Amino acid sequence: MSNNITGLAEWKTDSTQLRSSYRRLATSRLPVNLHSATAHLQRKAATLLHGMADDSAGSWQELDGGQFADDERGDNLSLLLGGALGGVAFTPSLGRGLLASAGMGSLFITHLERLTPAARNVLCRTVETGRYTPVGDPYPRAINCRIIVATTRPLSALADDFLIEWRLADVLGHISLRAESIINALETRDPPMQHSGRFAAAS
Repeated sequence: MSNNITGLAEWKTDSTQLRSSYRRLATSRLPVNLHSATAHLQRKAATLLHGMADDSAGSWQELDGGQFADDERGDNLSLLLGGALGGVAFTPSLGRGLLASAGMGSLFITHLERLTPAARNVLCRTVETGRYTPVGDPYPRAINCRIIVATTRPLSALADDFLIEWRLADVLGHISLRAESIINALETRDPPMQHSGRFAAAS
């Protein structure tokens, strides 16, 4: 009986530490790679990270990398992010790019491995520098949102199999977590969806 109580106390301590770690991660604005074979679990885990930062989690924007599978020069992705390379126009439907729209919230990028190498390079350069240059603005702006990328496997595993570049894995996959682990640590199998989400599309 004593061992069971001790074990339970240790589990509660570990669970508390995990929650604290995820909360610090959510507020740090560091890029996070969530990997899972199941897309809806990726989104649930991302929702939990998005909501843990503070009481007002901020805006939520989604980007489907599968929609840029033919973006050979990365122009469409740069346009949608908001002029990340400084040479494109804003997306008319949004009025401004996703990085500006997300603000202090989260930008959730699914199917990262399906981006073309050029589009991945645009994203990598933007995250690596932590800045983007909107069109018509001579000064770069800092990225304030939390960037969460979702893949079927850890980015390091995809890089090992030559499916993505190691540079991208280093920049976006330094913190790589199983989506299921986050959900389990937060003791919820079906967290409420705190946002409707919006999958952005290039025109």
